[in-house]
Amino acid sequence: MKKHKARFVAHGFSQVEGIDYDETFAHVTRYSYIISMLALSAQMGWKIHQMDVKTTFLNGQIEEEVYIEQLEGFETFDHELHVCRLKRALYGLKQAPCAWYTRIESYFTGLGFVKSEADANLYHIVVEGRLLIIVLYVDDLILTSDDQLIVSCKEDLAREFKMRDMGLMHYFLSMDVCRKDGEFFVSQGKYANKILRRFHMEKCKPMQTPLAGNWRKEVPTSREVVEATMLENVTLENGWLFGFSSLMMIK
Repeated sequence: MKKHKARFVAHGFSQVEGIDYDETFAHVTRYSYIISMLALSAQMGWKIHQMDVKTTFLNGQIEEEVYIEQLEGFETFDHELHVCRLKRALYGLKQAPCAWYTRIESYFTGLGFVKSEADANLYHIVVEGRLLIIVLYVDDLILTSDDQLIVSCKEDLAREFKMRDMGLMHYFLSMDVCRKDGEFFVSQGKYANKILRRFHMEKCKPMQTPLAGNWRKEVPTSREVVEATMLENVTLENGWLFGFSSLMMIK
């Protein structure tokens, strides 16, 4: 039996700034802080766990007055011309990410977490002399500390939000993370393979250096039309494919 998901999405493109919404932003953390978190965990002998928030944006509460038409198939037949006022955020709303961040920030600070001044998505708390660190990336949470604090934190999060416990962190933001003998090994092999499959270059030969020694730029002479959307993550020059994230060059 196949299961299909349906999501009620708002028409955010019809919202008017200053009337239907004020702030809109995406709360993401920096790679440098994640790498620093890995280094600290390796030094302290901690593990890094990952959790996922289900229906993330639906947890946000909106302050503006936003009205939507009645959902098709769920109309109130004696009030067909009535509309619904939203109290919580929906996917598609301009302020949905901001509302979610405000909600999770309020929850963390209520538990006693301190938000980092350098990164608004990095929180920490000290419990009986033990440090617990949480990094937020939209609907993903990674946390590190000793095992007892991690278990306690997971239980608190699960009581407040619908969460999916993903266990030890193995893949996060296109990074493969492997822990062995107290050390973390980080690579982007899965991401690199995805890029190769996208451009049908799985059988290309790898190169150890990022640029050929005798390479020189030539004036393009081909008038062939290039699909601009295919160059979103890479740049093609004279048959060379450069992957910025994977630091790999293939031909």
